[in-house]
Amino acid sequence: MKKNAIRILILLGITFSTSTSITASTTVLAQTDNKTEARINKEDTKLRKVNQTLSRKLYTKHQTHHDWSKFIKNLRLLKNNQIEIYVNNNFLKLKEQQRQDIINQAQLFTIRTTDYFKDFDQAAYLEGLPTITFCNGNYLGRSKYLNNKEFIWYN
Repeated sequence: MKKNAIRILILLGITFSTSTSITASTTVLAQTDNKTEARINKEDTKLRKVNQTLSRKLYTKHQTHHDWSKFIKNLRLLKNNQIEIYVNNNFLKLKEQQRQDIINQAQLFTIRTTDYFKDFDQAAYLEGLPTITFCNGNYLGRSKYLNNKEFIWYN
């Protein structure tokens, strides 16, 4: 009888310690997930502010009639420091060199505008950022992989 009681107590002890460690590890994981989620939310909020600032300043450029800005509908900076540029139909009528100049100016505008939030280094100013261009929801072109100042056009 004593042997059975000892076995039961040992099994209960093992079960209790296992469940305690599982609960403790679950609590640690939950705290880690909460910290990660908070960091991600903070980064998303910062990126949202960056893109709102870009939109507001681009609107100001439209009002002051800057040549390059009249071809740009919208600019977006992505999490991976890539730029999405949305252009209008008039952009399609331009020669390739004119397109490249406009996109380069839009890149520089984006870097200058978002430098306050992202703290870009000098290389970003000199080399530009990877850029994707869209027109009417269609993929129009992108910067070359090793040279963000030159572009490949698909239309």
